[in-house]
Amino acid sequence: MKQYRPLVSLIGMAGGLLLALPVEAAQFRTWRFDPQQNRLEFSTDAAVQPRAQLLFNPTRIVVDLPGTTLEQRTINQAFGGAIQAVRIGQFDAQTTRLVIELAPGYTLNPDQVVVRGETPQQWVVQLPPPQGEPAPSAAATTNQVNATPVAGAATQVEGVRTTPDGFFIRTSGASPNLTVERVSDTQVVLELENATVATALTGQTLPANRFGVTAWTIQPVSAAAVPTLQITLTVPANSTDWQASVGNGSGIIVLPPRGVAIAADVVSASPSQAPAPAPAATSPPIAVQPPPPAPVVPPQPEPAIPSTPAVPLPDSSIPKQAVTIVIDPGHGGRDPGAIGVGGLREKDVTSAIAYEVARILQQSGVQVILTRSDDREIDLAPRVQIAERANADLFVSIHANSISLSRPDVNGLETYYHSSGNRFAQVIHQSILRLVTMPDRGVRQARFHVLVNTSMPSVLVETGFVTGAQDARNFNDPAWRTRMAQGIAAGIMQYAQRSL
Repeated sequence: MKQYRPLVSLIGMAGGLLLALPVEAAQFRTWRFDPQQNRLEFSTDAAVQPRAQLLFNPTRIVVDLPGTTLEQRTINQAFGGAIQAVRIGQFDAQTTRLVIELAPGYTLNPDQVVVRGETPQQWVVQLPPPQGEPAPSAAATTNQVNATPVAGAATQVEGVRTTPDGFFIRTSGASPNLTVERVSDTQVVLELENATVATALTGQTLPANRFGVTAWTIQPVSAAAVPTLQITLTVPANSTDWQASVGNGSGIIVLPPRGVAIAADVVSASPSQAPAPAPAATSPPIAVQPPPPAPVVPPQPEPAIPSTPAVPLPDSSIPKQAVTIVIDPGHGGRDPGAIGVGGLREKDVTSAIAYEVARILQQSGVQVILTRSDDREIDLAPRVQIAERANADLFVSIHANSISLSRPDVNGLETYYHSSGNRFAQVIHQSILRLVTMPDRGVRQARFHVLVNTSMPSVLVETGFVTGAQDARNFNDPAWRTRMAQGIAAGIMQYAQRSL
């Protein structure tokens, strides 16, 4: 094992940790959006309970994480296609907010949005395919564009799209200087200073018969000192309180009065083409699927471990659910740990053994928390924080040792403790040696970060040397790894039965 200063903090806890917020605020750790799958993944360093909702103008999925802080500047990542951007920021002192914003002209069905907990700290937001607004037919429109492009204008009007609760006038260039006026019972006029139309903008590309708007007319203001566009909407006489404002992105948001239906022709759309339901301002809250009560151990890097005779664990007289064990697979992600014979990586060894230890303990009814449940990088300090915030009873860090590749003769088991973990280390060490034949290099005291800074009995098990000829062969043997995991788990149960 080598001590290191990790580069990225990333948490993935698994186990039966309850969803109640910790005393200290959770910290937002990592996120990843896959535009091909319309899938957002994010993680925190403690259990969170997200809240999600579909909002409009612009259309976006908003996920709030109460009791969570973002220890970095606001994130704003642009994407192409139907998903315009992902933004992450601190909404208020106790809430981190994630926003998935759709491109203008797209919407989605909130009933098909899935917010799912993989663990209390790792979450997935799965979006359905966004739906585009179909272009109106040329025969159905009385819209007019009586303007031609003007060189030098700061803003260009590219088009108008229907949104679930109004219209979005897409622009490019500078943000427009906008004024809005109700000039008659049936006309609302928007004036855009220093603006012109794009070449492709025609009457046929404008919406038809949506939200009561029977016609759009776009024309220049001839007497203006600078190029100015006038956009006139023909609306029902009884539809008051039309509103328009410059949006956060490139465009103008136009909202009809509340209660105005999108259009009569939507009802007649075929089921496969019917747009997603959307209320005037927001959708109902999106259902959030809580994580399973116990983690699903991810696939190990090696082939499936063959069945081996089960090693009986001590008969436990302790109330098992009252005991919380933190299992810490060393290294992970971009930090492979030590590299040994044939390119054997420490992180692969620690993951395989640690996940098996967790599985054995969980099958015995013990509450287990993994500091990482997949191949991700994680700091030393957050590993300690996981145990402290969970008020864990025991902490076991699993590693593999190393020395020079020129010393394949050095093999064997070492177990480390700092202060209160001495007897715990002795019990685990002897439990392993009862099941696994390997050199005994003893129980030792050390000042490893995860041992010094944890308040509960803690040990660090060096399960062998990735640089050792015999240990490297053992690490590549799934059956041997299983016996190692059984030895560690049996030692944990034995100590818990006698001491907790």
